[in-house]
Amino acid sequence: MSSLHYFAGGGFDVAILPQVGISVALENDKPHQAKAGRSAGSQPGGKPTAVVPDWTQYATPDGDIMPWGDGNDFPQRITQLYRKDPIIPTTLGKVSSMLVGKGVRPVLEDIDEGGDELDRALPKNHPVTREITAFLNNNLFRLYLREMAGDAAWYFNGFPELIVSKDRKKITHIHPLNAEEVRYCRMTDTGDLPFVYLNANWPHVTTEDPRTKKIAAIDPYRWDRTDWLREKSFYNCVYPISYPTPGSRFYSLAHHYSIVESGWLDVHLAVPAFKKFLLKNQMSIKYHIKVDKDYWKERFGAEYVNGNDAKKEELRRQWIAEVTKMLTNVENAGAMLVTEIQQSLDGKNVKDFVTITPVTDAMKDGKYIEDNLEAAANIFYTLGIDPTLVGFAGGDKMGARSGGSDKREAYLIALEMLAPFRDMLIEPLEFVAEYNGWKQAFPDLRFRFRDKILTTLDTGAGTKKILS
Repeated sequence: MSSLHYFAGGGFDVAILPQVGISVALENDKPHQAKAGRSAGSQPGGKPTAVVPDWTQYATPDGDIMPWGDGNDFPQRITQLYRKDPIIPTTLGKVSSMLVGKGVRPVLEDIDEGGDELDRALPKNHPVTREITAFLNNNLFRLYLREMAGDAAWYFNGFPELIVSKDRKKITHIHPLNAEEVRYCRMTDTGDLPFVYLNANWPHVTTEDPRTKKIAAIDPYRWDRTDWLREKSFYNCVYPISYPTPGSRFYSLAHHYSIVESGWLDVHLAVPAFKKFLLKNQMSIKYHIKVDKDYWKERFGAEYVNGNDAKKEELRRQWIAEVTKMLTNVENAGAMLVTEIQQSLDGKNVKDFVTITPVTDAMKDGKYIEDNLEAAANIFYTLGIDPTLVGFAGGDKMGARSGGSDKREAYLIALEMLAPFRDMLIEPLEFVAEYNGWKQAFPDLRFRFRDKILTTLDTGAGTKKILS
């Protein structure tokens, strides 16, 4: 079909049929998610019921990995796909930043006389206070917060590694493993997931690869987790964290993946492709050139009049190439095109031999802008971020009402909504507090995130520090 223009893309293909006015965006090859979850461990008096799935649907080449996605490459593929979009990586980065805030602070949880929650500072000179402060102020813990916040935002899963001291009395620090490099082992017949496998090259490797590391994993649901770890002989152990999502067993499926399944990501990626095509081929839609048949003899004289058909076509092509170059080449901006006119003796009738008419292209003049804005708005919605935080309001407003008050309120609401994800990041730290004896010294010990927010001028301060 000669009228079909087909353009292959990394995440989608575009086909344009200009003669019939049809453009087609072919859907992305979506990274499908395998069904997945995590079973509960032992409880006093008995074990919770663990349902072991049919292993045939999780078949893998080496038989000991719970694949993350049908091809065991879900995090790799979703990362590559999201990076094609100008909104998603930046917005998820903002989510990660909000999760971390100004870091973590230890407090003693209490209740005041009115029955309201009250956080008190730890006694300064207590040796356990100094130990907790040193742990939280260590650069390794800051690295943990940053990297795990990113994994929580992108994948709803995280795999922090706990490093135990040689005498097994303390956990020295928390080391973040890249979520996309971690895979669960096959669940045991009792519903346990005792190991994870670490390799930077999934899905192109197996557990037999010499670069694959096998690391013990704690069951977060064990009631005797600290005693269990003390009795083991290994010094590295993963404490898995996740935000549970219905229908997913072993690996949670981030809510924002719905932008892929719904097709809104396709729309948002397709519009720039169309625009790029139009800009690269603007001559075909920017101008309509009409040439009178008598122009050629006026332009080329006897060379054209006496030439054969091939010679006439050569001269016409030569002229078209010159005009096209002049109209589309940026270096020729401001250049003049001089053509002849024919005027009657009485001066009343004028004939233009060449007429160049700019073409108003609805698609180029903004037909798809609203589609792009709608797709962008849906991306923000599914990412759980109020668009005002990034100065986007959509429609004809385009951020006109994204003032300080809107942003401040949106930020405070976002912090409240992100509380469960902050709990994810704190959960391994709570385990460290139990294992290291901090909770024994301070039974009311809790960990709070510190935030600094903008305030209104009538408060007398530009910012305010809060704990959450």
